[in-house]
Amino acid sequence: MKSKLSILIIEDDKYARLNLREILNPFGILDEAADLETASTKIRDNFYDIVLTDIELGTGSGIDIIAAVKSKGSHCIVVSSYEHEDVIEKAYSLGASHYLSKFKLREQLPVYIHKFLQSKSARFEKFLSEEFITQDPETISDLRRLCEINLKNQNLFISGSTGTGKSLLGKLIHDMTHSEAPLVHLNCSEISETLLESELFGHEKGAFTGAEQKKEGKLKLANGGTLFLDEVATMSLSMQQKLLKALDEKTFYPVGSSIAIKSEFTLISATCEGILQKVQKKEFREDLYFRLSGFHFHIKPLAERPEDVDLLVKFFQKKSPRRFVIRPEALVEMRKYTWPGNIRELSKVCERFSQSLTGIIDLGVVRKTIIPQIQSVLPQVEGWEEYVLNHGLRAYITHLEKRAVEESMKRNNGKITACIKELKISSSAFYRILQEHKLNF
Repeated sequence: MKSKLSILIIEDDKYARLNLREILNPFGILDEAADLETASTKIRDNFYDIVLTDIELGTGSGIDIIAAVKSKGSHCIVVSSYEHEDVIEKAYSLGASHYLSKFKLREQLPVYIHKFLQSKSARFEKFLSEEFITQDPETISDLRRLCEINLKNQNLFISGSTGTGKSLLGKLIHDMTHSEAPLVHLNCSEISETLLESELFGHEKGAFTGAEQKKEGKLKLANGGTLFLDEVATMSLSMQQKLLKALDEKTFYPVGSSIAIKSEFTLISATCEGILQKVQKKEFREDLYFRLSGFHFHIKPLAERPEDVDLLVKFFQKKSPRRFVIRPEALVEMRKYTWPGNIRELSKVCERFSQSLTGIIDLGVVRKTIIPQIQSVLPQVEGWEEYVLNHGLRAYITHLEKRAVEESMKRNNGKITACIKELKISSSAFYRILQEHKLNF
């Protein structure tokens, strides 16, 4: 994992700083401060993986900086010859991870730095083995590089088809940068445009009909931590403009309030839609896209990494309380399938396998399980070849969209969220089809 750390040394004694520099130089990029005022400024304006501080700092105490270090998500280590138990207890209660004696630093300090590095690496390896299951070399390499970037208070944009694991990746990045700070999640596609502003910025009591009490917005709740905006491409243009303004100014106004609120956080945005196509069509603001995508990570769909199918099937087999066996020819068939719903769809298929009457999953069971899903979501049009010849492929696809939505709405008794999940499309795509075909339910 991350081989070079960003480390701040807070020490008023010049020779003690030189000693610490010599010990820590192999571990990363070093910065230093000789007093509390300088240290406070550096901590406010920068992110450090580790902050080491002495207790006695001339006119101040290192105890007074621990809370600020902790609030920034940094790992705090106290190095001091001052060993009164009440001071040690206070340091730990304020958030220090370790309190080390200056007299044994050369032997002790590297051990604790290595432990910190190992904890980061262990979190990443656990992610790959228990959460984001893949053996695709390119994906693993890209994930490692992403986790080596300091994303504290930066913007990350994650793109990828539905069900590929965007939320899982967002959680990993949060754990790697903030650990104990808040992670605030909002799926923009599940909130109506009229309520989205209130969800993001909050509102005052009485700001609008139904606002019976004051509400804190997601931007404020994420202060010091991470804000994860899922399906951000479904935002209206007017809402995009308001979000851009808040991000640029790092302040915002709750609905019905004239008092600005300041909030700093790592912003992770995600979408399953083609964001660049939306930008080209003027459906998504170009300036907001560039603001959101300080770093851009694309998760490949399962169809582009078929070797992961076997690995994922084994993973879901182990999770299932009822054991089942999949024959080799059945696995070959599963590798050929395109998996439009990606890992989420594969998980549901394996769940059906575990509930089947037989514990032996052969080719016939796979075909009966997968194919009906496609047919139920995309009903066929009789005589499609003739239809395409007479009306063109685009007209056929448009007609198929209309029928798919109509049938889905009937099956789900008009419940929009259920239809969107079944059809595996974004809410904006769903509403576009409704509007184009003037469908009412």
